[in-house]
Amino acid sequence: MKRIATIFFAIIALTVMSIAVFPQTFSVLAKSAEMPKAYYLDEITDTAQKVKSLTKEPALVFFLCTDIHYNTVKTDNRLKLDSVTDMTTNMAALKKQIPVDGLICLGDIVDAKPPTKAKETRKQIKYVMKRLRGVGLPLIYCMGNHDDNRYASRVDGMLFSPQQLEAMYMSYTLPNKVSDPSTNGLNYYVDYDRLKIRVFALDSNYQDPNKNYHWAHGFSDSTLAWFTDRLKKVPKGWSVLVLVHRRLVQNKNPGKKWIHNQLKMVETVNDFIANGGSYIATVYGHIHRDLSRKEPFLEFSVGAEKCQNREAKKGSAIAPERKLNTASEDLWDVLVIRPQSRKINTVRFGAGADREWSY
Repeated sequence: MKRIATIFFAIIALTVMSIAVFPQTFSVLAKSAEMPKAYYLDEITDTAQKVKSLTKEPALVFFLCTDIHYNTVKTDNRLKLDSVTDMTTNMAALKKQIPVDGLICLGDIVDAKPPTKAKETRKQIKYVMKRLRGVGLPLIYCMGNHDDNRYASRVDGMLFSPQQLEAMYMSYTLPNKVSDPSTNGLNYYVDYDRLKIRVFALDSNYQDPNKNYHWAHGFSDSTLAWFTDRLKKVPKGWSVLVLVHRRLVQNKNPGKKWIHNQLKMVETVNDFIANGGSYIATVYGHIHRDLSRKEPFLEFSVGAEKCQNREAKKGSAIAPERKLNTASEDLWDVLVIRPQSRKINTVRFGAGADREWSY
């Protein structure tokens, strides 16, 4: 008995010491035990059933989210600050029930607005990117307009450089991507040979220092050149999906200077289609609402994962209602691409509706 007691107390002492010396280890162990909240369980089951019914034919399946806007300081009317923890926990639970090829995030994972300082924003970025990677899926990430600290930089002067962005974001993305070296890897594509689909992730947040630097949006000249060249080299018989934070086609003021190179990007896609290319869709975030347009080619948005109620309808764009302690706290999609049927589906997890398009 004395020996057993000695061993018992030694184990306790070792455990306490491990937590004190290696707190990150204890954190990982704690995270592994995360379980979805009770009010998400039916949503997980329902979403899994819908995806299973769609994937009876060959399909490419992604979890798809955008505009998390994580912050530790409340600066707006959001219902809760941390929604990414629930989202990634729910994704991990759903992944156990369906086959998934990857996780797509379309940017703006942080708020990066005053009073938050650049040092705190860096910590937030690291936390969210680790949560996304922790789902256990290959990650495809598109840069958002909040991700480089441009809004807080008006106060602290700390605008993240392309080199810093590559280290903070792209280092978490999947290793088999083909990157554009001229943009420090912020543009890239990934091939899915099994279904002959090429997925582009493009940086749509170019800032022209000569034209109201902080508010500029668009595509740099190097992004346009790289995308145009790579689109011409898509293998025959393959289809293309483009992921961006801001969409290519702007329904208002399409020639406005701050949407840099927008018309040329649209022209590039139209030329690809005119020459027999198969263009699935452009998928984007930024507007915090669900919207789709079919002309001149299919583009659709995903509502913000950030838990916030906005005006329910703005034109054709819809912001689903969010309620605390219900599944509508969460909002993201399961994206299903079915080349055989030439269909693309989004199965909504949480607030909002499922959608389907032909391509």
